Amino acid sequence: MEFVTDKQTLDDLNILGKYKNNSIFSLFNRTVTTGGSWLLEKMFQNPFTTTEDINKRAKVFAFFQKINVSLPFTAGEFEIVENYIRNAETKNRLVAAFNISRSRLSNYIANEKEYPVLREGLEKSIAVFSKLKGLIKTIGEQSNDTPYREKVKKIQDLLSNKHFDLAYGCIGISPLPYKKVLQLDYIFRGLLNEQLEDLLKELYELDVYITVSNVSKENGFVYPQAEDKEEQYMNIKGLYHPSIPNAIANDVHIGKEQNVFFLTGANMAGKSTLMKSFGVAVYLAHMGFPVAAKEMTFSLHDGIYTSINVPDDITQGHSHFYAEVLRVKHVAEEVATNKQLVVIFDELFKGTNVKDASDGTIAIVDAFSKRDGTFIISTHIMEAGESLRKSNDKLFFRYLPTVVKGRVPTYPYILEDGITDDRQGMMIIENEGIIDIINGNQ
Repeated sequence: MEFVTDKQTLDDLNILGKYKNNSIFSLFNRTVTTGGSWLLEKMFQNPFTTTEDINKRAKVFAFFQKINVSLPFTAGEFEIVENYIRNAETKNRLVAAFNISRSRLSNYIANEKEYPVLREGLEKSIAVFSKLKGLIKTIGEQSNDTPYREKVKKIQDLLSNKHFDLAYGCIGISPLPYKKVLQLDYIFRGLLNEQLEDLLKELYELDVYITVSNVSKENGFVYPQAEDKEEQYMNIKGLYHPSIPNAIANDVHIGKEQNVFFLTGANMAGKSTLMKSFGVAVYLAHMGFPVAAKEMTFSLHDGIYTSINVPDDITQGHSHFYAEVLRVKHVAEEVATNKQLVVIFDELFKGTNVKDASDGTIAIVDAFSKRDGTFIISTHIMEAGESLRKSNDKLFFRYLPTVVKGRVPTYPYILEDGITDDRQGMMIIENEGIIDIINGNQ
């Protein structure tokens, strides 16, 4: 079973994107190793589906945040080591010795660089693994009763292989003598090459743990606690968007008895940002990653779907309204399979008239409220909210207020109870002098 979502949701929440500076992935993508970055991307693409996996990873991140360590090498140094290890040599000692001798002779005769590059890779490997052994010792001393303890033991066993003692005795010797190159290169790229490949994989994971925990500490994030699906709730205190500096925080609790959060507010009041903040927190929490909040506990969900920025599709001849309808239909089909989902809809049916949008919102929200899951629905149409408040006790109502100072609307971004009829659109149009511009008065 996998955590279900789709491209529309990932785009709405801006989750993925290695080359997008403002994506959630890019916020965490500060790994030293390229392999660590690849592993981080894989984690982002595969949220967990069990509370055990979520809570275990969160505890590992929290452990690394507590001990505050860093990898003892640069990205450039590690790249040299990777290239060296990945260029495996035969396990036949005589053939390996012949290959090195040939490359050394080519360096003398034709100044070819294969031998000095090989020697540098060996020297860097010895230095990096020696430093790493010290780091793992430090981590191991503090890892008792943590989920990372088994990993520490595995790495220590790899680095404590008796053949490494010969290498550790050469620390600081550069350039390595030819006889030492013959001896140690056979050990690293021949005899122990498979073990060193395993070690690289463990280093990628270690890189991710250190990197994510550092990002969490720098930003004041917290580690969520997952509970069984049957609990059916989301509880987040001090929720904010991780990519917005000095963001205003809000508390959001959605429970089994009232599983539909009906949100109103004027344009620019912060509805979309709040819903994106919630969606991002839900997604990261199911990865076992830290979230932008003061506290988060939640029940396991099967997936998340959003409808925030639905584009029209001119290739299919779909209007914006019909694209919205198809989006709602797709999510409805997923909900109807009895998956326990988080569903976020920002202003249902923006592409049609107010009457149809109101009637559609009432009908869709009422139907969703009868299903298991967690729902956030926003709208400008207060009449829809008033109708639902009278007829459906599965909903609770919050709004983001607008405070008008003079003729200038301002936005506190703090949730309040109830439904708002704030409508400052015409005021903003007048403040910008658009009518005067059209009439030639400016």
